[in-house]
Amino acid sequence: MSAVETEFLLISEAVARLEAGMFGGAIKRPEPVEAIKKICPQLSVGWGLHKEKAALAIHAAIMKGSLGVHVFTRPTAEGTCRTLRVPLDALARLLKVRGALPDHAIRPPAALLRDNFVPAELFAALSSSALFLQAAEFEVWYHQQKRRRRWPSQRESKKPRTGRPPKQTDQLFTSIRARVAEEKWSAPDGIAKLVRLLATHGAPNRNLVRRAVQRLYEETGDNRYRIVPRTRVKAITGRTQT
Repeated sequence: MSAVETEFLLISEAVARLEAGMFGGAIKRPEPVEAIKKICPQLSVGWGLHKEKAALAIHAAIMKGSLGVHVFTRPTAEGTCRTLRVPLDALARLLKVRGALPDHAIRPPAALLRDNFVPAELFAALSSSALFLQAAEFEVWYHQQKRRRRWPSQRESKKPRTGRPPKQTDQLFTSIRARVAEEKWSAPDGIAKLVRLLATHGAPNRNLVRRAVQRLYEETGDNRYRIVPRTRVKAITGRTQT
């Protein structure tokens, strides 16, 4: 087994690990996944929003400097290669896929080399190597996130969470689920109506309720929680010439 396989992780492998931690355990399979599994039990299928959430969390950690991104140089005549860490300024200029870095840099811009963001050796490695995280560094970061006890899979845990108490309480989620189960509300009705229905439990903030509904959709895939953003028509400005 090579050092790459033991000491480094592809970004996609780290995303899969984090996704399993964030949404595993007590989290029920989202409804679209459950429906497909009933038809094709052996099919390997997941929920795209879970993967996207995990990918964005890892990307945020990368851009904060908590996780380093590494590439490998081409092998020498002796068959050896070196690892190079990619600076944050260069990572910020790479193309993203759904807001996060993919396993391979997509057409690294020549400006990285021209504007001296990276040396020639690193630019060549970016053009040929996959993007890796150090396995040990990722494990430390992963367990730090797990100890915060803020993952959806940890919601029912009795252990105390670190940091400020969450505003999205169990009572809020239970109340929203109840209104949906009673068919008193679904996403097409709008957040304003849901806020009015929840007013008996206080006066919940509209943005807080919206985020809670979005989180329920991400976790369950139930279209009754799916909020479709409205497309705003821009006003036409300027005077008409005659």
